[in-house]
Amino acid sequence: MFLPLFLALSSIALAQAPPDTDRLVEDLLRDWQVPGVALGIVKDGAVIHQQGYGLRDAERKLPVTTKSVFAYGSITKSLTVLLLHSLAAEGKLEWDSPVRDQLPGFKLSDPVASERATPRDLVSHRTGMPRHDLIWVVPQPPSREDLLTRLRYLPASADFRTTYQYNNLMFMTAGMLGARAAGSSWEQAVRSRVLEPLGLNNVAATYAEAALKPEVVQPYSLKDESFEKLPVTPGLDIIAPAGSSAGSIEDLTQYLLAHMNSGVRNGQPALPATFFEAMRTPHTPMPATGTYSPFTAPQHYGMGLFIGEYQGRRMIHHTGTISGYHAMMWWLPQEKIGITVLLNRVERAVPHILCLTLADRLLGLKATDWSAVYKQNVPPPPAPLKQVNGTSPGHPMDHYTGRFSHPGYGPVIVTTNATGLTLDRSGAKLNLKHWHYDTFAAARERVSFLTDADGTVSTVRLKLEPAVPEIEFVRVKQ
Repeated sequence: MFLPLFLALSSIALAQAPPDTDRLVEDLLRDWQVPGVALGIVKDGAVIHQQGYGLRDAERKLPVTTKSVFAYGSITKSLTVLLLHSLAAEGKLEWDSPVRDQLPGFKLSDPVASERATPRDLVSHRTGMPRHDLIWVVPQPPSREDLLTRLRYLPASADFRTTYQYNNLMFMTAGMLGARAAGSSWEQAVRSRVLEPLGLNNVAATYAEAALKPEVVQPYSLKDESFEKLPVTPGLDIIAPAGSSAGSIEDLTQYLLAHMNSGVRNGQPALPATFFEAMRTPHTPMPATGTYSPFTAPQHYGMGLFIGEYQGRRMIHHTGTISGYHAMMWWLPQEKIGITVLLNRVERAVPHILCLTLADRLLGLKATDWSAVYKQNVPPPPAPLKQVNGTSPGHPMDHYTGRFSHPGYGPVIVTTNATGLTLDRSGAKLNLKHWHYDTFAAARERVSFLTDADGTVSTVRLKLEPAVPEIEFVRVKQ
């Protein structure tokens, strides 16, 4: 598929930039079918390249520029950690005291984690809680306060402090703790205590704020070789401390410099260096994923940052993925090389290809065709779902209908339609067709119904979190 390319008028093209950088990005846009990319490169404390490539709006043929606004996704987590460091430095919260003593209403399903989890545990992904993101990734998401109350009903999948498990809800909780300690909203606190001191006045704390900016980038998915517009997840600003910030490549590159310079801005400490040092200190070992990675050394999560190695060199980074946006902030601290990437279609290989290729060139290493390497290591498609042929439902269709509820995930409502059933979970609807026995399916989603001893369909099971068994929704008696 041919993709027209437009270069940003506000680009910075300095002599120190690796040769053929523009060609590298243009090839990736074409080969990986991404509408638009923004790229920043830092070397020895200076921005040596900033450029927009491709389209921020494919329909209107509007180009990506260095001022185009993308969602940063989970890069926001490091902003929340800096906020908590600021408050801890003033004695307004304690990193290693239980959250339950500092945030009323905090409770987890695991009593040990509920009693002992500290703010440090929340921001280093070691509470034993898996993601449970589908509790908020719905058209009608619960409020932030409601989500905090629901945490106690969400099953854990590991013992407290035994393993790394990425968790947006724990970062939302950390943000709520920070807001309480600051005596304001998270949005106000992160702006006054982090963004403004670092000179990031143009960064939006929420997507609602970003949507008002003049160069907001349209996110896309890829469908049948064409770009399809994606809506922004309604729960994004509710989960704000975990992933709602947005800005340009200029802003993100300045934020990268703040980390690389340990909080020094214009020769003066904007925030204490100790905040940044703590964030890039390993806290939680990360298990191998089983998918391809060029990073062979063990990786760790610090506080809002990933820590690992590339070619024997210390590497620090964080990605951000939400609603068709994908972001990367990546650097080699000893070599003083840093790279920022923003995309408006989620293609996870592209930021890695850019970072590795550009780092190799800046370090003078042997060239590797990282695009080809990642193409060769595309994960295989999921195995087909198992189905028992020749079965029929155990009940008439209307016996499956009704309102069912789970104390954490809320209600689901099942109704009949012309071809089967419709399941509505907070506005997220599945049109279900019979699969086998009392199981129905929509694409790869399967929904099972259980019958009690009296013959009544009493329970609906949905696989909403891969790390735990199906979530059970119990019939609500009318």
